[in-house]
Amino acid sequence: MTNSRDLRIRRGVQIALLGVVALVTLLSGCETDSFFNPAVVGRWEHTPVTLPILERLEVIEGEDTSSLAVTSVRPEDLIPDVREYVIGPGDLLTVTVFELVSPGLESVQTRRVDETGLIRLPIIGPVRAANLSSSELEKEIAIVLENKNILRNATVSVILQESRQNTFSVVGEPLQGGTAIGTYVIPKPDFRLLDAIALARGAPGRTKRLRIFRQTPLTAEVAGEIQPAQTSPENQPVAPAPSNPSKLIDELLEGIDESDAQAPSAPVSSKAPAAIEGGLDSSTNSPQWVFAGGKWVKVNQPVAGGATGDQIAETDELGELITQRIIEIPYDRLLDGDLRYNIVIRRGDIIRVPDPTAGFVYIMGEIARPGAYTVPGERDLTIKQLVASAGGLSQLAIPERVDLTRRIEDSEEATIRINVRSIFEGSEPDLYLKPNDLINVGTNFVATPLAIFRNGFRMTYGFGFILDRNFGPDVFGPVDTTSN
Repeated sequence: MTNSRDLRIRRGVQIALLGVVALVTLLSGCETDSFFNPAVVGRWEHTPVTLPILERLEVIEGEDTSSLAVTSVRPEDLIPDVREYVIGPGDLLTVTVFELVSPGLESVQTRRVDETGLIRLPIIGPVRAANLSSSELEKEIAIVLENKNILRNATVSVILQESRQNTFSVVGEPLQGGTAIGTYVIPKPDFRLLDAIALARGAPGRTKRLRIFRQTPLTAEVAGEIQPAQTSPENQPVAPAPSNPSKLIDELLEGIDESDAQAPSAPVSSKAPAAIEGGLDSSTNSPQWVFAGGKWVKVNQPVAGGATGDQIAETDELGELITQRIIEIPYDRLLDGDLRYNIVIRRGDIIRVPDPTAGFVYIMGEIARPGAYTVPGERDLTIKQLVASAGGLSQLAIPERVDLTRRIEDSEEATIRINVRSIFEGSEPDLYLKPNDLINVGTNFVATPLAIFRNGFRMTYGFGFILDRNFGPDVFGPVDTTSN
């Protein structure tokens, strides 16, 4: 009688539990996110949502106070700069002077421009070639010949054999089989970014953006220009020419006075340097310039907030020497055929190709596969992607208790708590991870009891525990083996 009553009570409890489960299922329907499992995260809503992906956390990183102005492509970046080549140190020139030595014959000399900007020619002597075009150098040699009473109305030809001024550089991670970093010659005025990347054997496949550093020296010293002397060759006294031409040649070869070579004063251009004209305006932390007194003068230098006195002084000092512009190119859109970003490469440009692998991020705590994971590139790995790559959250994870530790300086780091559940639900924006970021997924005291409660349910038994078959006779009595 007692056994029968206990059996009815047990069945009644089981029916009640099944009723509760059925009622909860009916009330919640199929949209229940989880069964007492806080580690299950996701949105699963019919309404779509669009959120930005954060690139920086201003709470711990502060505002972006970088004084480097990053600009987009401007219309003038697509226009070739067609002008005569300006000679500089290292260039190889062939100089031809008609009837310099003998009537009816040409005197041909090939010379390389030295570090001081001079070429040294027999009979003529040193001539300043730096900062002149070929046609200007031809006129300069003719003037030197006439001033020295060597040859009047000389016919001079200057041909550039090898140029070392119209160059650009490609910098990045030197990988075998990857982009060939180095310095290259610009072969034509209409030489564009895709031409430059092709010359450097391409960029890594995951590259999304490129940066081009374009700088303009503001002083002759920084530009490496040779300052001309105060007196021009035209104003120097000229000794009368001897009647014996052979004596004249001997006297010229005995000693060469370098002061004879003077460069003509360059015309002053009111056009802004390329970097200034290209986008240093009042909307950035960049110097402002006006054309006054025959040159470009800086009138204002805003300094980013929070800079120290030493930083301000250093910024002002460097700003007097050089100005620059950083052009950001959406390389993925350029490869898709958007040629609006195929800008002209100019003299001195530096193309920065990002590393194919930016570094590592680390995840620990209540995660399926903790460890170090590769950041495939800049702005290419988010928190949701990292959690998915690590196999998802473990059963004891609490998505609201996740810490992000980020290096903000070489010897300083900051930790902030983020809500991974809200990120997966779409109520908070995701964020890009940076190299050396550390994600720590936490738990709490409720997570373990909930996991035990969830694991106690079985679809065939209801709520219960697993009983080892070896201990069955101790609970249910010995097995009847005589019935057969």
